[in-house]
Amino acid sequence: MRTCYRKLMVGVALGTASVGSLQAQDLPSDEQLQRAFGATYNRLGLIEYCAANGFANTGDVANARRIVAATLSGMTATPAALAQQEVGRRGTIVGPQVIGLMNPADPAHPEEVREGQTISLAENARAQKLSERTLCKQMTEQASAAVGAAER
Repeated sequence: MRTCYRKLMVGVALGTASVGSLQAQDLPSDEQLQRAFGATYNRLGLIEYCAANGFANTGDVANARRIVAATLSGMTATPAALAQQEVGRRGTIVGPQVIGLMNPADPAHPEEVREGQTISLAENARAQKLSERTLCKQMTEQASAAVGAAER
């Protein structure tokens, strides 16, 4: 189950729709893994930011930490990937990530923070016509669902 959970979380972090059985040629490169680890740490930092602002609770932070632990199980994150947590704690999203719900009607896709881009959670929420509280709720629900799925 632990290997399955790790594959699930790497898939979530890399934004793949389904993970299934990974073949050797399908494994991500070290660079892709480090970007995924950075995004995972950034998401943890964002949830910590949400908790500090009253938009999440300690259980939500614990779920995000479980995801980090499962994602990195047996692997090492670079200092650059680890540093993304502190960036998230300041309320800054570092791409590549999707924060919010995909809206096919909006061609700008403000929910997508692309590789090399940064945006504050507040700016991202405004661009989506949402609140930070709503984005925090979505992130914590996603973390809770991922942890719940792994425990089954």
